[in-house]
Amino acid sequence: MANRVVLYRKYLFAALSVIYLQPFVQGVALTVVAKDIMREMSLSPDGMGLLGSIYLYAYAPSMLFSGMVAAWLGPRRTQYLMFFVSGVGGLLFCWTDSFLVACLGRALTGAGTSVTMTSSLTLFSRWYKGEAYASICAVFFAFGGLGAFLGAGPLAMLNVVWGWRGVFLLIALLTIFSSCISFLTIRDWPPPGSEGELGIQNTPRDPVTRKIMVDGFRIMSHNRDFWKLAFWFVSMAGIYMSYVGLWAVPYLKDVYGLADDKAGFVVSMFSFGFIAGNPAIAWICGKKLRSNRLGLGVAALAGLVSFLPLLAFNGKIGYAGLVMLSLVLGMAINAPNVVIYSSVRNLFGARLTAVGSGALGSMCFISGAVLQIACGALLALGDRMGLSAADAYALAFLPYIPCLLIAVWAGFTLSPDCDPGHISPMSWRVILKDRK
Repeated sequence: MANRVVLYRKYLFAALSVIYLQPFVQGVALTVVAKDIMREMSLSPDGMGLLGSIYLYAYAPSMLFSGMVAAWLGPRRTQYLMFFVSGVGGLLFCWTDSFLVACLGRALTGAGTSVTMTSSLTLFSRWYKGEAYASICAVFFAFGGLGAFLGAGPLAMLNVVWGWRGVFLLIALLTIFSSCISFLTIRDWPPPGSEGELGIQNTPRDPVTRKIMVDGFRIMSHNRDFWKLAFWFVSMAGIYMSYVGLWAVPYLKDVYGLADDKAGFVVSMFSFGFIAGNPAIAWICGKKLRSNRLGLGVAALAGLVSFLPLLAFNGKIGYAGLVMLSLVLGMAINAPNVVIYSSVRNLFGARLTAVGSGALGSMCFISGAVLQIACGALLALGDRMGLSAADAYALAFLPYIPCLLIAVWAGFTLSPDCDPGHISPMSWRVILKDRK
């Protein structure tokens, strides 16, 4: 029995990690085929920015509620239902010639894939002990980086052979297959009596009521560290979703004249930085520095220093330089995500992990959607002003600078309550105590 349970836990982690590839593939895939879609649908930069942001606008509110839905319905039921919706949206997107139907398809895709992270984090908090949680999440998020890589370089090569419709048809079918896997194999809780074999505590399995949710949101909204984590995450993830998720490949093709495969390889370096940096940053913050504050502050500062050359030497950086900058930016901007979610767990306890993570995730996706539209509008403004492609993109990327400065401030000013081994007095246990 013990061996079966431990073996199933390994399978559960592997299955959820593979499923987690898909939101990142979806988030990055559009930038690889953006020029093809703009040409086929006769879209302006403004229209392409709107189409790209629809996915994020649907993802953000859905992710906010996904934590509550996962707590009420269970992560298994939540995931297979919403992934089926995502697959249907993918089919609509790849088969339509209408801009409005394409937007509807992307909206359904975003809403459906939004549950992946919160459902998985909920399951991990139930199947793994607290000491292993950060390490498990680091490897899990690295699979997200692998998904972003697959959505950049390899997908660019598939796009040359199959076209963008064939690529998105394949993604939609894989999403529906993942829905079936979730329905057939995921278990919401470890079997009764298996806590000792798994080395976990006996977590209460009573349903999370609406009052508990409201109390949890109230405590989070009054916590300064939560808002600083939100500012950091909104700023950094917004840049990633805007640049890597939509405008990076058009920028590299228009300004540097790179072919699809080379532009896709440069963008894929963000994913390699994420994959390599995620477990490394989690290990450094948790084992060496014993400080999430320093890790987040230094990462934001490194992102600022690495991004400035793209503006200062716009259009003059060699191919090797673009590859290295993308690798460093991937490590600085996206890899520290695991530290953000670990800090949420330190602040509010295990039972609020899904709710807090969903709230932060929804904010960052809204930021990404806003920045995608803002960059598209500034790019269109540059075209109307008669600017060169390099100057127009430099204008479009200017909002990234204040975002990076905000992240530097937010990271360095967090309190020790976010650090490993600390639990804030404003934890989930306070809610339970208040309710007695």
